[in-house]
Amino acid sequence: MNSIIESNLSDTFEILYGKKPLNIEPLPAHGSDRTYFRLFGKNNFSVIGAHNKDKKENIAFLTFSKHFFKNKLPVPQIFAEDLEKGIYLEQDLGDITLFSYSSEIRESEGFSDKIISVYKKVMEKLPEFQITGGKNLDYSVCYPRHSFDKQSMMWDLNYFKYYFLKLAKIAFDEQEA
Repeated sequence: MNSIIESNLSDTFEILYGKKPLNIEPLPAHGSDRTYFRLFGKNNFSVIGAHNKDKKENIAFLTFSKHFFKNKLPVPQIFAEDLEKGIYLEQDLGDITLFSYSSEIRESEGFSDKIISVYKKVMEKLPEFQITGGKNLDYSVCYPRHSFDKQSMMWDLNYFKYYFLKLAKIAFDEQEA
């Protein structure tokens, strides 16, 4: 299956940049059904290729990403997409995630001032997504629901508990959380 996906990503890369990528590396699995690859061009230039079979989720992701990027919010730029094949190419921001960075700090320093400072920076950006990012956003493409209602909030909170707190080995009281 990956060979078809890699071939589609390679073709899209070639259309965009005029040459096939020199190399394609699969990236580790993440918390979704998307599969990611790093596609390399000349001089260590790289983009991230993504594949996701869920067309509605891709439409939501791509619509939101383009809107946020246009409004100068910190998201990767989308370079190319093929919704029928479920693929897109986006800006490569490197391998360090908020989760990996915070886990590394926590392992060496515990819940230090350094990690609190990082989370404060993240928290300062969130209102920009709500205020700036919310203006003229096409909410009709929201996925999996068109409104962020109580059920959606509970899904997100539980996702955070089980895919961030538990994986980071951060204790919490299940009865109170």
